[in-house]
Amino acid sequence: MNLSSKELKRQARKTLSGHYGLPMGAFVITELIVLAADLPFNLMMQNPPTQLQMIVSSLANIIISLLSIVLSCGLIYIHMNLARKKQTSISDLFCFFSKRPDRFILSGLLLMGIMILIVIPAAICTVAALLLPSVPMFLLMAVIWIITCVFMLILSYSYGLVYYILIDEPDCRILSAFRKSRSLMHGNKGRMFYISFSFLGMIVLGLLSLGIGLLWVVPYINQTMVEFYRNVTREFPAESNIPFQTNDHEERDILYD
Repeated sequence: MNLSSKELKRQARKTLSGHYGLPMGAFVITELIVLAADLPFNLMMQNPPTQLQMIVSSLANIIISLLSIVLSCGLIYIHMNLARKKQTSISDLFCFFSKRPDRFILSGLLLMGIMILIVIPAAICTVAALLLPSVPMFLLMAVIWIITCVFMLILSYSYGLVYYILIDEPDCRILSAFRKSRSLMHGNKGRMFYISFSFLGMIVLGLLSLGIGLLWVVPYINQTMVEFYRNVTREFPAESNIPFQTNDHEERDILYD
């Protein structure tokens, strides 16, 4: 049974009740580490940068982004443990640096590669529009970019559970995780989009509070996404009051809807 956005959020709030400190602290540490790693390269780019500085900064940003993926997976792992009522601590934030981090880094590179391939036609069209400026060319460029953004959004949701699967299944191969994510998200991409969009107001308010509100909003979002993952994989909290009765045929229909 697919839970509504309201019910997933209710479950997330219930899980976080009395436990906000840990995911909040893990989120702050993650952001501080990424900012500290990125700071020297940002400072380097404040003066008119040389071509070498731009290349070094770009490579550094890619490496930092990939390492931040491993940290983010540790953050997800903390939220998973909270949802499953397992013991967890701030040290779990760094656990995947010693548990085959290459799986998460390579998955991140693969996702980047997929997105780059999708953007290439739009980038070529943009260059053509700048070299041969005309109204039809700019209209064509706009249409291609809209189509590109839609495809990128669809693919980002299709593979939105890759890291969750790799966390839950240590022996799962990367391509297998991509296939499983695509299968689980079949019929659920709209749900994930709606859930993500429903947090927009909270995110805006969090930003307007100079980012302080995000200390509560981000853990809330992360926990809700974990509950979404548990729902689509047919894992339900034992304490949930929601009836769940189905036969094997119905379960397959729901899972691959």
